[in-house]
Amino acid sequence: MRTLEANGLIRTVKSGRVRTCVLNRDRLSLVEDWLAEQRRIWEERTDRLERLVTDPEET
Repeated sequence: MRTLEANGLIRTVKSGRVRTCVLNRDRLSLVEDWLAEQRRIWEERTDRLERLVTDPEET
C-alpha cells in the first residue's frame, strides 16, 4: 500500500485503529491510459504472431 501512496494513487487517513484509503481518480486515469496503450501494443504483437504461425508465407 505504501507504493500506491508514494505514487499518488491513493491517500490514507488513519483515525484510531481504522485506516481509510481514498482513491485519486485523476492519477488512476493516467494508469488506465498507460495500460490501454500497453494492451494495444500486445494485441498487435499477438496478432502478428498468429499470422506468422497460421500463414508463414505471408511474412
